[in-house]
Amino acid sequence: MPVVLRSLSDFKKFLRKPGATLRIVQNTFVERQDAASREAYRRKGLYEPRTVRALSKRAAVFDVAGHDATVWLYWDRGTRHWRFSGDTVTVPLHAALGPPDAVVYRCSLPEPEPKHRPSSRPAPRPAPSGPTVQTSFGF
Repeated sequence: MPVVLRSLSDFKKFLRKPGATLRIVQNTFVERQDAASREAYRRKGLYEPRTVRALSKRAAVFDVAGHDATVWLYWDRGTRHWRFSGDTVTVPLHAALGPPDAVVYRCSLPEPEPKHRPSSRPAPRPAPSGPTVQTSFGF
């Protein structure tokens, strides 16, 4: 099932679905850092998938895959600057210094398992492999 987000309301509905996952696909603040810093962020799980652990009225708590850490994402009046497009959410980072930065999250749901449809006809019987023996007379 594809994820289509157009508003904060859609985003909150998405987060309530079982298996809702966020993954950072771009973080302009981290991209401007030196290679050692970028690698340190990567080792700490910055780009690992995050699954919803809990939701409140103004925040979500995520488990980070492969790490014993949780990450919080808050929303409040500042969400009017968030941008929603298809399966991505762009969250601007407001820092006092430097150029404006943003984090782009890709939202996904687990793939639905294919439903096994039982056959309406019984499976054909295999042909006998040895000689055929007639056990009754057909009169």
